[in-house]
Amino acid sequence: MKAFDSIKHWETEIRRRASSLLLRTWYPPPDSKGPCAALMPFLHWAERLYALGLRRDQERARKRCRALPAYVVSLGNLTTGGTGKTPMALWLAKHLHDAGWKTAILSRGYGRKKDSVSRVPSEGPTLPLVERFGDEPVLMARKMPATPVWVGRDRFRSGEAAIRKHQAQILILDDGFQHLRLKRNLDLLLLDTHDPFGNGALIPLGPLREPIESISRAHAVLLTRADDPERSGKTRRYLREKFPGKPIYSCRHRTVRLRQGLAGPVLSREHFQHKPAVAFAGIARPEAFFESLRRLGVRLSRCLGFPDHAPYGNAEKALLMTAVREANAHFLITTEKDYVRLPAGLQSIVVTTELAVDFGEEEAAFLQFLEAKIAEEKPGMPL
Repeated sequence: MKAFDSIKHWETEIRRRASSLLLRTWYPPPDSKGPCAALMPFLHWAERLYALGLRRDQERARKRCRALPAYVVSLGNLTTGGTGKTPMALWLAKHLHDAGWKTAILSRGYGRKKDSVSRVPSEGPTLPLVERFGDEPVLMARKMPATPVWVGRDRFRSGEAAIRKHQAQILILDDGFQHLRLKRNLDLLLLDTHDPFGNGALIPLGPLREPIESISRAHAVLLTRADDPERSGKTRRYLREKFPGKPIYSCRHRTVRLRQGLAGPVLSREHFQHKPAVAFAGIARPEAFFESLRRLGVRLSRCLGFPDHAPYGNAEKALLMTAVREANAHFLITTEKDYVRLPAGLQSIVVTTELAVDFGEEEAAFLQFLEAKIAEEKPGMPL
C-alpha cells in the first residue's frame, strides 16, 4: 500500500508540474519566450493540425445543427480553463428562476465515467456523484436545487429530457460556445480580463480553443474578474475596435462568505486574520483564488495548486495533511468546486469560499439586454 501511495504521490507531482509548465507557456510574462522554447517547432505544427481539425468539426456540426422547442442561452469561453462559467450559470439560473421561467442547465459533465443522459441529484454524498456526473454539474445541482441540471455529451437529448420532464422553457447551455450541434438563441461569451487570450495561439501552442475572430459569433461578451480597471479598460477598448457594436458587460467574482463545508455555519472574516491557513485548489488558475483570500485578510502559510478537475486520493490527502502540520495551520481552505471532489473525511474539516457574480453598475443594463433578447422570441410568457 505504501508503494502504491508513493506512486500516486509522484503521479500527482508530475501532473502539477506539467500543468504549471503549460500555464507558463500559455501565459508567459512580458518579453519572455516561455519555458518551452525548445518545443516551439513541434507546438506550432500541432497547432496547425488542431486548426484543421477544428474547421472540419465545426463545418460538420453546423450541417447537423438541430433546434429545441425552448430558448437556449449558451455560456462559453474562448480559452481552455476557467473564466467563471459556473458562477455565471448559477447567477443566470437564479435570475431566470426568480423571474418565473422554468429553467434547466445542460452540461457535458467533464470527467464523468458514463455518457448516458441523466439528471444530477441535488443531494447525497458528492464524491460518488462527481464520478458519475462531473464536479461542476454536481456543484450547480447542489447550489440550485430548484433548477434541474442534466448531463450528457449530446446536449440535444439532454434538452429534450429537460423539456419533457420539467417543461423547461429556457435552457442554459453550460460551456456551449463550441457546441455548434445545438441551435442557440443567445450566445454569451466569457473572457477573463486578467489575460483574455494568453499568448494568442491555439491549442496546444496556446490556450485558445478557437481563433479570436470567433468572438464575432457571440451576441455579447461578458468580461469576468474585472477587478482591475486598467486591464478591463484595455480589453474593452480592444474588443470595441476589433468588434464594433458588440455589447460588452463587466463583472467580478466577489467572495461573499466563508463557511464550514458547503452548507455549514458561516465564519466571520475576523476569524481568519491572525491564524495561519493552508489553501488549495484544483482549478484552471489557482493563483487567482489564493490572491482573493489574501485580499480578505486570510493569513496563508501555504498554497497548493493542483491540475484542473484533479481527484483527491490518498496521495493528495497526505500532501495536504503534511502542509497543515508543517505550517501549524488552523484552517484548510478550498473552493466549492474542489469541495465536491473531496472524500468525506476531508470535507468535514475544510472551509470553502462562496462566490457571487457582481455586475455592479452594469447589472441593470445587462438584465435589460437579456430580457430584450428573450422577449424577441417570446418562448412562453413575458418577463
